[in-house]
Amino acid sequence: MYYSPDNLLWFLLLAAVAWYIWANMAAKEQVKRAAANHCKQLGVQLLDDTVALVRTRLKRDRRGQISLQRSYEFEFTSTGEHRYSGMAILHGRRIEQLQLSPHHLS
Repeated sequence: MYYSPDNLLWFLLLAAVAWYIWANMAAKEQVKRAAANHCKQLGVQLLDDTVALVRTRLKRDRRGQISLQRSYEFEFTSTGEHRYSGMAILHGRRIEQLQLSPHHLS
């Protein structure tokens, strides 16, 4: 069977989109676990058990290789009354930063 260059291009494009979606789902799960563990260590509760992707960009890592950097936001509570925001930055497969906003202690 013969495939035209156009068919191969569409197949490669479809494969790239499928990889991107799969990689985003895996990255989101990794950040969600890291945020939940961080919140647990600090004695606060991750709300809604979710993180939201807010930014994706290409950036060089420490070795000089270009990889995706994804920024996520999440919410947590320390007292059960107020919601506070947190952020996580994933560069490639490594959590680069995990930060909670100032909050009241219970």
